[in-house]
Amino acid sequence: MKRFLALCITTGVVVSLMACSSTETVSAPTNAKKLLYVKKNEGTNDPIIMNHLKKLGYQVMDTSDSVFKVDAAKGYGVVFISDTVNSSKLDSQLKNSDVPVVYAKTQSVSIAGMTGILDYGQLNDVKAIQMKDSKHPLAAGLKDQVTVYNSTGNMGYAIPGKEAVIIATAQGDDQKAVIFGYEKGTKNIKNEIIPARQVFFYLPSGQEMNQTDDGWKLFDASIQWAAQNGKK
Repeated sequence: MKRFLALCITTGVVVSLMACSSTETVSAPTNAKKLLYVKKNEGTNDPIIMNHLKKLGYQVMDTSDSVFKVDAAKGYGVVFISDTVNSSKLDSQLKNSDVPVVYAKTQSVSIAGMTGILDYGQLNDVKAIQMKDSKHPLAAGLKDQVTVYNSTGNMGYAIPGKEAVIIATAQGDDQKAVIFGYEKGTKNIKNEIIPARQVFFYLPSGQEMNQTDDGWKLFDASIQWAAQNGKK
């Protein structure tokens, strides 16, 4: 009898674990590894980032800022807006996309309503950033001061709205966020509902080769968190 009860308990545990695993698999976005990369025309360092993403297993399709339309994002798990784009050429409806977006272009972040009209800029001669929310997935497990560049360089920043989660800031200036994100369903600085996760990541064109391993960990976390779009 005891053996029978033990067998029943063991079977129940296995079934429960299989059910949990099945639930997690079903809830994960099937297109999370499909990425649309929006950039300027050829002649930039964008291939460095695209090759990095491909090594992580992403299916990367690139398109030019001058021809990109928000409808082109349908079917993708995440859209990446390179710092090389001309923001005035981007489809202004991108902020309403139900596909998550990761921005490296500060001006585009402003247009999207993630920050104010003039609440963004560039930090000069910096190597490290200050982590503010080390427990958030966007922090990649890093905390305190993190060196993200091998040598001093430039870095984008913006001042996000109150519903954004601030992951990292400039050292000595908590207002200047270099990594932040908006969860799906929250409101941006214009009090508009965010239809899908949106992230700002500090990396300007020309600093790709300057990134440390920790810098890339944070970048990877930004893409992954956005692509999950509120799902585990």
